[in-house]
Amino acid sequence: MPGGRAFSVILFAIFVDVVGFGMIVPVLPFINLTYGGDTMTGTGLVSIYALMTFIGGPIWGRLSDHFGRRPMMLGTFIGAVLSYILLANAESLFGLYLARGFAGLMAGNVAIAMATAADLTTKKDRGKAMGFIGAAFGFGFALGPAIGGIFSGTAANPDISLPAYFAAGTSFIALALTYLWFPETRNDDDECDPDHLDTSMPPIPIHVPQVKHSIKDLLWPLPNGMIFLFFLISAMAQSASFAIVPFWAEALLHWDQKQVGFLLMGGGIAVAIVQTTLIGRMFNKMGELRSMIIGCVIAITGALMMLGPVGIYQGVIALPMIFSGLTITYPGLNSVLSLRTSRSIQGEALGFSNGMSALGRVAGPLSAAWIFTKYSPKLPFLMVAFLGMVTIIWALWELNREKKGLS
Repeated sequence: MPGGRAFSVILFAIFVDVVGFGMIVPVLPFINLTYGGDTMTGTGLVSIYALMTFIGGPIWGRLSDHFGRRPMMLGTFIGAVLSYILLANAESLFGLYLARGFAGLMAGNVAIAMATAADLTTKKDRGKAMGFIGAAFGFGFALGPAIGGIFSGTAANPDISLPAYFAAGTSFIALALTYLWFPETRNDDDECDPDHLDTSMPPIPIHVPQVKHSIKDLLWPLPNGMIFLFFLISAMAQSASFAIVPFWAEALLHWDQKQVGFLLMGGGIAVAIVQTTLIGRMFNKMGELRSMIIGCVIAITGALMMLGPVGIYQGVIALPMIFSGLTITYPGLNSVLSLRTSRSIQGEALGFSNGMSALGRVAGPLSAAWIFTKYSPKLPFLMVAFLGMVTIIWALWELNREKKGLS
C-alpha cells in the first residue's frame, strides 16, 4: 500500500464515509418526486451539493495547507454527520436542498485525501495512490446504494430517514478512525523534495509558503491551466451519467429505488475493480494520458450502447462501461496535477481541482436533465460521449507536446 499506515487509515475512513453517501443516492430522486419535484429538481439535488463543494473545496484545501490535514479532515467528517441528520429530518423539497447544500459545503475530504496522498508518496507511486482513493470510492459506492435501497421503504412510500441516519453513523465512524489513528502528514520541510516533484514537467509557478498565491499562479502557463478545465469536463460526463440513471431507469424500465440501488451497486463494483486492479498498472506501463484515452473509448462505447433499444443489457453492460471508463480520468488528472505542482500548495491546487470538478457536477446533471426532459431519456448519454471525445482530443494534444519535449 503506497503511503503506509497513515494513508491506509484515511483510505478506510473515506470508504466508510462514501458508503454513507451512497446510501442516500438511490432514494433522493424518488423522495424528490414525492415532494412534487421532477427530473430537473431531482438532478438539482446533485448540483446544489456540487455547487457548495465548488465553494468549499478550495477553502478546505488551503486550510489544510496552513493548519494541517488532520484537523481539517476531522472538520469535514463532523460536517457530514450534521448534514445527514439534517437530511433525515427534511420534510420538503426545500429541506432536501438545504441538507444537500450544507453537505456539499462540508465535503472537503476528497481534496484533503488527495493532498495526503501527495504528502505520503513519491512520484513513482502517485498514480497508484490516486487509484486507491478512487477504489475506496468505488467499493463504498458499490455497497452504499444497495444498503440504502433496502432500507428506503416501499416503492409507493419511499423513506430517506433511515438511510440518512445510517449515513450519519458511517460518517461518525470515519470521524473516529481519523481522530484515533490518522497522524498529521503536512510537512513544510519537504516542499522541494525532488522525490515528490516531477522535475521533467514544468511546475506551476510558486514561491515560498509565506508568500500569498493567486489563482493565476495555478492557471499559468496555459497547458497547466488546461488541466483544471478537464477536471470540469470529466466531472460533467461522470455526474451527468450518474445523476440521470435513476430517472432513466424509472422512465424506461419502470424501476423503483431498490432496483436502482442494485443498478448503481453494479456500476460501483465495476469502478472498484478498475481502480484496484488496472489503474496503477496502466499508469505505470502507459502513462496517465494514454490510460485516460483508453478509459474514454470504453465510456464512449457504453454511452453509444445506451442510445440503442431499451433493455436490461444497458444496465448490466453499458452503464458499468461508462462508469468504469470515466473513472480512469479523475485519478489520471490528479496524478498529472500533483506531479506539476509544488508541495507547498498541493492542498490548494488539489482543492481548486476538486472545486472545478464540483462545478462540472453542477453543470452536468442540470444539462442532462434538460436534455432528458426536452428531447429524450436516452440523449443525455450522447452528451457523455461527446465530452469523452473532447477529453481524448486534449490527451492526444498533450502527448504530442510530450513528444516534442514541451511538457
